[in-house]
Amino acid sequence: MVDTPAPAASPLDHLRIEPDLDRRSLPHIQAAGKRLEDLWAKGTDHCPSLIGAAAASGQMIHLDLDLTGDCALKCFYCDRTPDRYNGVPNRQELTTEERKDIIRQARALGATTVEFPGAGEPMLDPGFWEIVEFINELGMTSVVFTSGYHLDEAAADRLYDLDATIFLKYNNIDTIVQDRMVGLRGYGEKAHEAMRILLARGFNRTIPTRLAIDVVVTPKYHDLDGVADLFRWCRDNNVHSYIVTLIPEGMADHKSILLERNRADELIDLMRTIDEKEYGIVYEPSRPMGGGYRCRQVNCGLFVNLFGEVYDCNGLSRLIGHARTDSLEAIWNSAYARHVRQPDQDGFCLVRERQWEGRDLSAMDRKLEDYHRWQAVNAPDDIVERAKEMVGVGRIELARTGAVPVGADS
Repeated sequence: MVDTPAPAASPLDHLRIEPDLDRRSLPHIQAAGKRLEDLWAKGTDHCPSLIGAAAASGQMIHLDLDLTGDCALKCFYCDRTPDRYNGVPNRQELTTEERKDIIRQARALGATTVEFPGAGEPMLDPGFWEIVEFINELGMTSVVFTSGYHLDEAAADRLYDLDATIFLKYNNIDTIVQDRMVGLRGYGEKAHEAMRILLARGFNRTIPTRLAIDVVVTPKYHDLDGVADLFRWCRDNNVHSYIVTLIPEGMADHKSILLERNRADELIDLMRTIDEKEYGIVYEPSRPMGGGYRCRQVNCGLFVNLFGEVYDCNGLSRLIGHARTDSLEAIWNSAYARHVRQPDQDGFCLVRERQWEGRDLSAMDRKLEDYHRWQAVNAPDDIVERAKEMVGVGRIELARTGAVPVGADS
């Protein structure tokens, strides 16, 4: 990693843009001219050559792992599906030791990153620090998606020393809008303070950066000019711009709040134009991710939820196995898992595209749609079949308040 200068602006300055800043000469921008992935956050900077080499050798690179489902926020766009709620009937959450064992298995398969995308606020999990320390001892990178609500200077120092990368929920510079989006008064100021702490600690002073903003763009609360200003601030300050449209799952599984496909195209083209004209960075964008980011999770990793169920990723969520019935190695090398990761994902997001095409299936049915097609022309995959039995597919579904047994009052 290479040092880069301190940030040119602070989020507390309401996204002040430096008019005389020579943007093209910034070290991280110059690095991106040679390797675009140097603008992505450390631990997610998986370039095509790395993915290709891993695929050729059967190596796993990336593990997504849910920690607690507890969260102080009530985001109307939350994409948690039934498999990511605490207290789901007949399911037992993984213990800290079980999670450490899964991480150990992933490391043996070659994984270098462990990402915590939720299901709730990872920092609330009783085993959070023990697990992050364990990851650091194994020489791996922790990638923590956090609201920042529980982040103080001491926690930031500890995360920095443990070489973690932070994705901070930062939906809007307007604190009132932030509060409304997460359903909690005062959150916007908390997010501002968390950003200030992370910048002061220097999470954005390496290349690749160790700091990202996690922005969900919705028709109700965003306009393209505001997104453009936030994107420029990220580029100027070496902060990975994880600016994306809604994942149409969970509470966000409602067509009235989805960012339609053509508007998603406008969003990513806006960022591409800014990059090309103002920063001299040229690339071909891929819907739905902006700023040249192209998710490659399906090709290089697995997602393990609160209960040990294993999916291709926390967004696409095709059921692949269960960590309590089979080893991670057996799941990774199973016939169906190899089928899932064989096509080059290269940024393509199946769950969004499927919804935009009007294919409206229930949250649990989506997890098995592809498997049923594959099974029709292949023998059943025993690993998936055992996982289906453990999960109890068909016995739970999503209600506005969480996961409930089918037929129960909600």
